[in-house]
Amino acid sequence: MCDDCITRQRVYCGEPELAEMIQKYFNCQLMCGYRTAREAFMDTVEIYVRINPQTPSWLAPKKVAEILNPNLVL
Repeated sequence: MCDDCITRQRVYCGEPELAEMIQKYFNCQLMCGYRTAREAFMDTVEIYVRINPQTPSWLAPKKVAEILNPNLVL
């Protein structure tokens, strides 16, 4: 994450939920201009797999897509 996002996260009180953490990470990648949307999505999938090692790698992109867009039906 960029310095701006880390600073804002320090102000946040409490432990964020997994979905909120994934959304913030993805948005940070886009806002800071470090990555394209595809690169940010694939990086977020990699982070999701690290957090949830029990999730099969073929299922992780679907789970991340559902977190980032709850109205999406896959």
